[in-house]
Amino acid sequence: MTKKILIIDDDPDIITAYSAFFASKGYETRSSFNSTKGRVEIETFQPDLIILDVMMETPDEGFVFAQQLLDEKVRIPVIITSSIAKAGQEIFDIDIPNVKAVMQKPVELEKLSSLVEKILLN
Repeated sequence: MTKKILIIDDDPDIITAYSAFFASKGYETRSSFNSTKGRVEIETFQPDLIILDVMMETPDEGFVFAQQLLDEKVRIPVIITSSIAKAGQEIFDIDIPNVKAVMQKPVELEKLSSLVEKILLN
């Protein structure tokens, strides 16, 4: 069965790059430019993993959305990406179990791919 990845990011170039890259690896992808539309995609697409930007319509939209998913008992693993300098889980000190990693943009696609594979195999 093909694994599904939902990409939520307000940068169309990132969505295009991630979508093309993961499609070439055999994943099915969908995307959204914000968490409101991302929520609809979660319902209809039922992704196995979400790649989520932090700063979209608000500076912390990604974190807020990841916490909302947890509060709603949506158990989809999330990888957060951020262009904030030195982004990392230890920098943000987030304690959201669904968030499996925080990666700094620009993300190295091969590292992201390895992480996605590791998360989806567990």
